[in-house]
Amino acid sequence: MSVGLPGLANAAAKGTLITPQRKALVFIMLDGGNDSYNMLVPNTGVFYKQYAKTRGNLAHKRRNLLALDGPEDDDGRSFGLHSAMPEVQQLYNDKKLAFVANVGPLVERIQKAQFYDGSAQLPLGLLSHADQFKHWQTSRPDLRQNDGWFGHFADELQPSLSAHDIPMNISLAGHNIQQNGHQNLPYSITADGSVGLYVKEERSDLNDVLLNSFTKLMNEGHRDDPFMETYLDLTRQAQAKHEVFQEATRGISVPGRFSTTDLSQQLRMVARTIKASEALGLQQQTFFIRYIGWDHHDELLNNQGQMLGILSRALGEFQTALGDMGLDEKVVTFTGSDFGRTLTSNGNGTDHGWGGNTIVMGAPVKGGRVYGDYPSLGLGNDNLQDIGDGVLIPTTSTDQLYADLSLWFGVQSDALDGLFPNLKRFTDLSSGARLGLFS
Repeated sequence: MSVGLPGLANAAAKGTLITPQRKALVFIMLDGGNDSYNMLVPNTGVFYKQYAKTRGNLAHKRRNLLALDGPEDDDGRSFGLHSAMPEVQQLYNDKKLAFVANVGPLVERIQKAQFYDGSAQLPLGLLSHADQFKHWQTSRPDLRQNDGWFGHFADELQPSLSAHDIPMNISLAGHNIQQNGHQNLPYSITADGSVGLYVKEERSDLNDVLLNSFTKLMNEGHRDDPFMETYLDLTRQAQAKHEVFQEATRGISVPGRFSTTDLSQQLRMVARTIKASEALGLQQQTFFIRYIGWDHHDELLNNQGQMLGILSRALGEFQTALGDMGLDEKVVTFTGSDFGRTLTSNGNGTDHGWGGNTIVMGAPVKGGRVYGDYPSLGLGNDNLQDIGDGVLIPTTSTDQLYADLSLWFGVQSDALDGLFPNLKRFTDLSSGARLGLFS
């Protein structure tokens, strides 16, 4: 069992940790801190006026917002979406996509007064890229640990792997904490597939000599040098996995047209890999994608608009392809970001914040709704969440979001405390209280 996770160990001993089933979670990390209060905007009279007043020169014109159907929230707000996101608008209105409002890493529930008097336990390195990026992957903002909850899934579902076994955690962003477990590491691929040793297609006498020499070394080994032999053994395993992966995904086509952006092509590869899950010997899979460039201290309106457009098109293409492949009921995609950003402008950009809005997409999602508590966008004494410059205390913890995702993935409720030790500070585990993202 996973060291240091007694809740998981106890649940696993009862045989109730994770129910095997063919499902996939896809995590798109918006690296840098997405200004998500310019992505999801209140679209009702008094609430829009408050938004426009606070955001100043960064506010979107109300007439440019894409209207979102569905019920108003408990405060009577309806919502609009950034004009660059028509695909996300359609998915939301088709009830295949939802937002979770003002979510972020929390150790415990925090009141504004507690923040100011120092009585609350805060996430380590609050407002820091490095720390908040890590906390979104571990959901342990009270620690600086190097393993994430996807990694803990793999520790339990794949406690031992042979040289040819493909890990359930597959990364299109290289090594990451989210998929790193106590016993498992993610398997890294690119938008073109797995990367093997022999990638050069151009042949020459020199290349042939080098290839033959390396092949001989791989086959004969280096028994008199333990370090070299360990390296060669790992290289052999990597090559074996590469060959298994390439064979499993060969011939799998993804329907529809995908944009040429890195994100779209990465999601196209994710769809291929999910389709190949049976050939890979996998049921549950997780995928990690890192979309870099969201730290918009300046030129927010232009730069964020371009990036939200890329994100929206990629999500629309991916969800359409999953539907055409008969996989849409098996896959849930969600976004995260280091933090939200200040509601106030620094001139033509925004600075580091805390709580923000995130996307959850998929046919299993009870879409067409904004979950959690969308905060007031007023400043100072008018906003109980504002700790200065429109930095908002989250009203929903990442634990709560991840608990819903984990339950859908097959994790049993009595294992949640082991996965997310702080979760009980935000919800009554015995009552089964959830955000309600899934039926």
